[in-house]
Amino acid sequence: MTMRKILIPLLYMFIPICLCDVHSQTNRPATEKNVERSERYKQYQQTIEEAKKKLSSDPENGDLMILIANNYAWQEKNDSALIYIDKAQQIKYYNNDLFDSWLNVLLWSHQYEKLIETIKIARQYNYTNNENILRKQLIAYTELKEYNEGVKLAESPENKELINIEDISYLYNNLLLKRNTNAITALYSLDFFDSYAPQHLASIGYSLPVSKHTLAVRLNYAKRFGNDDVQIESDFYYQLKNKSYMYFNYGYAFNASLFPEHRLGYEYYLPLKHKMETSLGARYLSYTNSKVFILTGHIEKYMGRSWLALRPFYAIQKNFTALTLIGNYRLYGKNPFNYWGIELGYGNSPDDSYANILNATYNDLKAYRVKLEKNIAINRISDLRIGIGYSREEFKSGDYRNRYLIELGYKFRFK
Repeated sequence: MTMRKILIPLLYMFIPICLCDVHSQTNRPATEKNVERSERYKQYQQTIEEAKKKLSSDPENGDLMILIANNYAWQEKNDSALIYIDKAQQIKYYNNDLFDSWLNVLLWSHQYEKLIETIKIARQYNYTNNENILRKQLIAYTELKEYNEGVKLAESPENKELINIEDISYLYNNLLLKRNTNAITALYSLDFFDSYAPQHLASIGYSLPVSKHTLAVRLNYAKRFGNDDVQIESDFYYQLKNKSYMYFNYGYAFNASLFPEHRLGYEYYLPLKHKMETSLGARYLSYTNSKVFILTGHIEKYMGRSWLALRPFYAIQKNFTALTLIGNYRLYGKNPFNYWGIELGYGNSPDDSYANILNATYNDLKAYRVKLEKNIAINRISDLRIGIGYSREEFKSGDYRNRYLIELGYKFRFK
């Protein structure tokens, strides 16, 4: 059975699974889960009514005020919850129970500026749950995009022990990632063939923020099959509303002996519900003796610590068309920079520089490949990626060879 016969059914399996997942989570009006939720809300409301009766005869009872506030909050009625928190404030009923409730309601209602102000009040009145304070304050700084303030807080001496708690460490890493928007990347790959000398590919890049957008530039060098070539390439990510964004790419090769002389790319990315994303785009490769137009897109989904993605390429050239399919799976560790990944592919991906051969002849040749990756966090601002791969590929029509890949990548992030 060929790789193509395996991957194409996977494409048709993957999309219905994702759509079914969305459907199952958005069209369940009569499920047991919703019935249970309705029952819980009735219990919350009953508790509120009973507590209000008791409060009418004991109007200075702060415990009852907090009880009512909590039950309103659990029903997602945050405005009503804050009314009873304010009543507890008026009688100066300051204790851990009040601040637990107050901080939760402000977080759930996305009132991040008020959350930070309230944390100051909690500290003033000797609130003792420092772990809860740090966790919520880091979330608030993230949502307010005050990344530097969040990093300073996490790195302060009083939080030295708390920063190693799993979810707090994740929040801190996320703040560093968002703050350190400048990055230097380096990549080197080495290919071994049955009957050729090893082939080399290297690149070094730099990315930086441009307002709320991102610009990246790379210098690529290839030494393959007796040829050398240098390509300069740029990517621009233009942020739109609702977390959608556009990708623009341009590359120019100085010799055009391995890379296309001109490379253009565009893609529109759209986030979906339930941790999914999709895109639609195109690539244009202009080689010395041929031009290639490519349609592409992708669909991806996060499932807990797993990530699954599928990307097709449909190449249109003068004398032929060709389909490439790339499937990826990653399993993340507690630190999102630590993960294992596997990639399966049919065809030669136009987005993979390893596939470059003179005049784009690779596009109409078959290839079946697998690659295993391991990404390792060196520290909180840099990580290392190691990859090994195997391909069974045509080098001319009907004739196959083996290709073995070793890949090493490094990324360093800074302010």
